[in-house]
Amino acid sequence: MKTRKMFFLAMFLLALFSSCEQVEAFNDSSSEIEYTVNDGQSQVIAFTSNPDSITENEVNGLIIMREEEKLAMDVYTYFYNKYNYRIFGNISKSENRHTDAVLNLINYFKLTDPASASEGSFSNTDFQTLYTKLTSEATTIELALSTGAFVEEYDIADLNKLIAESKNPDIKRVYINLLNGSGNHLRAFTRVLAGLGVVYKPTILTLDEYNSILAD
Repeated sequence: MKTRKMFFLAMFLLALFSSCEQVEAFNDSSSEIEYTVNDGQSQVIAFTSNPDSITENEVNGLIIMREEEKLAMDVYTYFYNKYNYRIFGNISKSENRHTDAVLNLINYFKLTDPASASEGSFSNTDFQTLYTKLTSEATTIELALSTGAFVEEYDIADLNKLIAESKNPDIKRVYINLLNGSGNHLRAFTRVLAGLGVVYKPTILTLDEYNSILAD
């Protein structure tokens, strides 16, 4: 996974420098998740699977996704503090709910939470490296917004993989909701970039996949 992530990061940075809300709401229960779907209606989903039925791959996926959603939150919080662009403040709050949603699952399945309470600090060394590079190399608002779009691509690719691999219905439902949120965020970053005259080019998703998300 480390090699794949670093490869995509290198591709993104090369493309970036050469080329230049719907918000989900999650409650705090460890057995329920409340979210806003595409039509604005709130739903509550209770976890119903056997807490002892989770596979090793599903455990690993939850551990990764907990910090991956925190990565997005921390990067956007950093950019909001640096550039004072509202989109970063709005989406960082959404990412906070995303990472809490994964924490609900971690608690439900009685796993150890890997996430640090400190902003910009990660137990996964890949995410630590990625956070440092993304925050240090986005030196303009255009680069920061493009970084946001890249982070959402990154998230979408991993969520698609985890959804395909996961058998547990509770995990799949949460992942699908997170995926919908990431699509919303990618569209939002793309729109703001377009308003600044920047055409975002995907580096992880295929162009067809990217255009399909924009068309939703």
